[in-house]
Amino acid sequence: MKYLFFVAMTLLIFSGCTYKNEALSLESYKAEYKGPLTRDQKIVYLRTVKDLRAKKNIIGYVDQKSGSAINFYSNENFAEKYTEGLGYALNLAGFNTNADTNEANLVVEVAIKDIELVYNDKNFDANLKGEIEIEVVVRKGDEVITQNFRQKGSKWIAPSYNSKDLEPFLYSLFTDSIDQIVTRLTRM
Repeated sequence: MKYLFFVAMTLLIFSGCTYKNEALSLESYKAEYKGPLTRDQKIVYLRTVKDLRAKKNIIGYVDQKSGSAINFYSNENFAEKYTEGLGYALNLAGFNTNADTNEANLVVEVAIKDIELVYNDKNFDANLKGEIEIEVVVRKGDEVITQNFRQKGSKWIAPSYNSKDLEPFLYSLFTDSIDQIVTRLTRM
């Protein structure tokens, strides 16, 4: 009887303390753009937003020394989220986005190259690190300008056994990268 109780308690402890790897979700961009506004009513056409990552559902991993890897994954369509967020932020910055390619002063193409979150529960300073890498191609008349953006961040979070705890950090990287792109476009 004692042996059965010991086995039951051991199973309860280990199953309750295991990592719960759920798909991360990403909220839509909210009215958060506080950067510079465009001086003149420029017309921007957002032609495409492409997600160029090889594995679109994997967005990071838990850095651990053991052989088993735990990946963070998401079922979100990041290209769609960026299209929506950039359109909203461009309007907040004073750009006119209701135009086609022929009318636009700036034609913008966005490529998501990498999204990576790394959690290491052995660090006592910044145990969560993340990076979003984006390439933006802007056509301004006959001129073509290619710019690369790397939004990096790190913070300490309490030891976590649930991937949902990473969503606020992913959202902050997402919004900061949108703000960075729109800020750069206001200077063109």
